[in-house]
Amino acid sequence: MDRLFHQRFTIAAKSGITVFVLLAFWFFWQKQALVGLFLMIIVVGMIERVLHTTYTFKRVKPIDRDEETEFLIVDKGRFSRNVNIPVPEIKKVCILPTAFRLSHFILIEYGEGNVASFQPEDDQAFLAELQKRKKK
Repeated sequence: MDRLFHQRFTIAAKSGITVFVLLAFWFFWQKQALVGLFLMIIVVGMIERVLHTTYTFKRVKPIDRDEETEFLIVDKGRFSRNVNIPVPEIKKVCILPTAFRLSHFILIEYGEGNVASFQPEDDQAFLAELQKRKKK
């Protein structure tokens, strides 16, 4: 059975989007439409990434393996590629604070020196699901 987690909408993300919207509005006000348009494109990308990032635990049978394997699939929206992380290859999981300690994130080390960071809405359920899938 698949399990889906959505990304947390943090204060830092809200602040970043607000600052870029205000900056774009200011550039439009100053009649510098190209810069304002560029900033609005950045805002759309930021909102897309924050709202549509999902973390899915899924059991699949890849082409290059003989048996089914648990994967953590990271989908960061329409403008990005999915990242597939085999759960058995996860070596280390730790919770770290963000800049200025406004929030925290989960850092996962997997494979040969690869790392990925996650900010699911429900951290404890995400970690419990990861442990459950790793034990299988």
